[in-house]
Amino acid sequence: MADDGAGRLMRIVHVSPYPMARPGGVQSNIRDLCAWLERQGHEVRILAPDAQDDAATRRIALGHAREVTLHGTEFEFSYAGPLALSRAARGLRDWGAELVHLHTPWTPMMPWQLWRKLRLPSVATFHATLPDIDPATAKPGLEDRFIARAARYYHRRLAALIVPSSAPQAQWARLGVTPLPQILPPTINLADWRAADPGTARRAGPFRVIYLGRFEARKGVDVLLSAWAQRPAALRDAELVLAGRGALPGPLPEGARLVSDPDRAAAIRLVAEADVSVAPAGWGESFGLVLIEAMAAGTVPVAAANAGYATVMTGAGRDLLFEPGDAAGLAARLAELATGPARLARLADWGRAHALDYDVSRVGPAYLRVYEAALETRS
Repeated sequence: MADDGAGRLMRIVHVSPYPMARPGGVQSNIRDLCAWLERQGHEVRILAPDAQDDAATRRIALGHAREVTLHGTEFEFSYAGPLALSRAARGLRDWGAELVHLHTPWTPMMPWQLWRKLRLPSVATFHATLPDIDPATAKPGLEDRFIARAARYYHRRLAALIVPSSAPQAQWARLGVTPLPQILPPTINLADWRAADPGTARRAGPFRVIYLGRFEARKGVDVLLSAWAQRPAALRDAELVLAGRGALPGPLPEGARLVSDPDRAAAIRLVAEADVSVAPAGWGESFGLVLIEAMAAGTVPVAAANAGYATVMTGAGRDLLFEPGDAAGLAARLAELATGPARLARLADWGRAHALDYDVSRVGPAYLRVYEAALETRS
């Protein structure tokens, strides 16, 4: 797809359930897609439960967020009071808002509150996967039943539903809804990642592995630590960088370095300076922006073969997957790459080309087509 924003100009509201000031894939998608939309001549506003407005990014703070943990991952529960909600809705209507793009709107509850107030044509991206419950072994809990009910609720009321890959789409199919949500990747601007790529002039020194993300149970950091503890001789002099926020699930192992909560520029630099980026999440992933970012920086991603990551790691990338939870398999993958520099270089080249398919310049026009179709249903 070309970088083509041709068509009618629109005023679009993006609603994030998470504070935009906190790093995350959903926030990156919203920020970079909105910046691209503005470059095409559209106007945007971003509503999020942040502490304050940010005029530079057209961000409007609405409501307050409280962090909670569910299904082994962290997210924010947000709420907007009646006066703040009415003021925000009135300001958006006065501005001329035409369309709302909700992001994971079943995350309680500010997005739902604002959407109900605005009553505009709306689309939604459901970034997260539904809880995958095996009916033969377990019954869904209260949270699972709530999410499934919310999915059907939004399916009946939105002009378009988007999921990042075939993995969550299959879960929607099991709910029996038709038509199914369409697949559209959560695109980002890869320019900064590509600019950090050292190319053939890569860093000298020991083989380096990085993990970038939250240190939470769902992300599989414990699997990486276990793999590092049992790494073979080929990795004895290698370095491990653990970059993110939260508490590690174990002590910092030998040969490892901790970088707490790096800012975006530092995170990009850390990934670009590594040989391999590991994404060990065993479940709950619907896509894999962290993999795309690493590829764009010229760093080879090694990932757990969960349903979401597998949709990204196609072609040559299939050989970089390991079974979720298999620490020994992860250690073996890393050793293979550490002892095969020519193969590592070929895989880095594959990743650079593959990542471009997900850049906002190529995927952005598809979002515009969704928006235009949603507005046509109102006319």
